[in-house]
Amino acid sequence: MDTDRRIVEKFFPGPRPKPSLRPLRHKVRSKKRPKTFPDATDSDENFASSQQDDVHMDTARTSMERIRSPLITDRRKKSKKAMVPIENTLKQPAMMTSMREGIQRAYLDGLEFIRTKISEMEHDVERVRGTFYECREGEEVSEEKGEDYLKKCNENFLKANNELRRKNVKLNVIDSEMKVVGVINKLREVADVDQGEITFITEFWENVKQTVEELRMLVERFQTDVLQRLNQSCTSYNNADINLEVSDRYMEEISTYIAGLEREITNIRLLLKSYDSGIHQDLYSDSEFSDKLMVSCDLKAFPILRLVPDLTTKVEKLCDISRKWLDRDEQYMDEVNNYIKKTRNMTKKREEVLKNQKEKQKKIEKAVKTAHILLHNNRQKLQKIEMELDNLEVQLSGFKTEKKTKHTEKSQKSSMADFLKITLTQTKKNYNLQMKRQRLVKQVHDLEEFLVSIERELSDVEDQMMVKKQEKFLLREKVETNQKSYEAYKTDFDRYSDGLEKLEQEVNVLSGQLLQLEIIQTYKCSPENVEQIFDRPQTVKLAPSLKEKIKKKRKTLVTSE
Repeated sequence: MDTDRRIVEKFFPGPRPKPSLRPLRHKVRSKKRPKTFPDATDSDENFASSQQDDVHMDTARTSMERIRSPLITDRRKKSKKAMVPIENTLKQPAMMTSMREGIQRAYLDGLEFIRTKISEMEHDVERVRGTFYECREGEEVSEEKGEDYLKKCNENFLKANNELRRKNVKLNVIDSEMKVVGVINKLREVADVDQGEITFITEFWENVKQTVEELRMLVERFQTDVLQRLNQSCTSYNNADINLEVSDRYMEEISTYIAGLEREITNIRLLLKSYDSGIHQDLYSDSEFSDKLMVSCDLKAFPILRLVPDLTTKVEKLCDISRKWLDRDEQYMDEVNNYIKKTRNMTKKREEVLKNQKEKQKKIEKAVKTAHILLHNNRQKLQKIEMELDNLEVQLSGFKTEKKTKHTEKSQKSSMADFLKITLTQTKKNYNLQMKRQRLVKQVHDLEEFLVSIERELSDVEDQMMVKKQEKFLLREKVETNQKSYEAYKTDFDRYSDGLEKLEQEVNVLSGQLLQLEIIQTYKCSPENVEQIFDRPQTVKLAPSLKEKIKKKRKTLVTSE
């Protein structure tokens, strides 16, 4: 903004008009947000950093809003010392409007200056035509007057041809200066008496030669005084990288004017060049006056009669096309001013919509993060329960194996105790056998108690497994619900982000178009550009190049992005 203010104060001192020299806008930068969230299988390690980034972005947005806001919130600045008098506040809009009208007036004065140059050209063409048709001073130059003069020329050429035919001299088509001079020389050689045609044709030759030279000078002056100014000032000044419908339409239309001017100037030069040795009759333009000459004069035998009328018509056409170009350039400036107002309002509205959409995006983003965290936590719980179930399965399998082993051991020892009992009843008392049997009975009893405890352990493990399986079932349903909810939120967020990205691009395009329109307006109305139109003395010191300053501003804008 400081750079904008310095540029404006350099070229437009005093209060700055908002409509025409508005500070150059920067493109709206899209806030870098992740378009996609981690998949349902990813961890939530990055959520803390994402939330921290949101805090930084919110702080930056708040700072920008404070900078852009025209309201003064500091109470100290609301003191009496800082208050602006009401009279000055009321005078500012009028001063801005007058400044803007002054800038536009300088541009319009430049166009009027070029129109004056065109009018001078048209006046000189009319003067040259009147001189060629031998009109008296103050006499109106009309087509009838021109037709009468060319009829007279035609009659004298016919007399000359009749005289040459009578003397058996070969006749030629009079289509160049050399042919006219040849007719004059042949008449002087063979004619017995000059009945006036030699003098008339000689005067006609001098008249054509002088008129052709004047028209050549007029065309050169047109290129310097009119065409050069049109090429310098009456252009779109649009950057090719930015598509502006109003500029494209303007350039398309003036391209036809440029092509028409180039075509007419080329044809005029070729006709002037071919006058010496042989006129290019295919370059003649058809008109009502040429149709009249076809009837009243023998243009097949004397095509040189058509040269000056055609050249003056072509020069007048140059002036007519130039006027159309000027009118279209003035219309272009009006369109640019209207587009600036329209684009500024549209940009403001779209920026407001973008701001609201970003707030909504934050809420959706928060919902997505919450759904992802919930899904992640439930999955961790489900994973933990599955691990506990696996451990219980291992315990259950171990208890069953141990139960089976101890049951087998109990059966064996019980059989051995029974066998010893039978043996003791059939034999004499044996202390060792009795002690052995007592140990076996005690071991069997211990094994029975151990098996009872194993049964209790098995029962506890099975109960725990049943509870865990129920929890697993409920958690699995919850995870599936969380998964669907997360995917729905994520899909909505992705779709919303895509729409927001398109909206940001739209705002950037509008901002770029607005910037380019303001640059065009600044170029067209800049003192540097207007000075090129007028015929100023070379000692006048022009302002520094505004174009270079705007180029630097564009580089700064691109670097900041």
